[in-house]
Amino acid sequence: MKKENLFSKNVPATINAQGVKANGFIFSTQIGKDAKTNKIEIGMAAQAKRIMENIKTLLEENGSSLEKIVKVTVFIGDLEKGKEFNDVYYSYFKDDKSRPVRCCIQIAKLHPGFDVEVEFIALA
Repeated sequence: MKKENLFSKNVPATINAQGVKANGFIFSTQIGKDAKTNKIEIGMAAQAKRIMENIKTLLEENGSSLEKIVKVTVFIGDLEKGKEFNDVYYSYFKDDKSRPVRCCIQIAKLHPGFDVEVEFIALA
């Protein structure tokens, strides 16, 4: 099995790979950081939109797409903000018959300034 670390200048830099392609899948975790400004977006809706745009960019640059996402795990700091996240998230997955499997977990603490972090698994 071949493993390839993925990097993009259009997605925020990280000390880890921005994604990994292995065994026909792309694995990635995204935060609401803007690659151009290198700053975290302010608020749940802005972070959710940035996350979705970042994963869209990373997938498309590597021969995949949002339509090929099969599993999503959302790590959210406050479930009370879940509707704000969902409003943005579902705007990217309008067809409820083809949405990926998703799990949303409230966690005790994210990095300072983060409201949400999202893990994606997509077909390569």
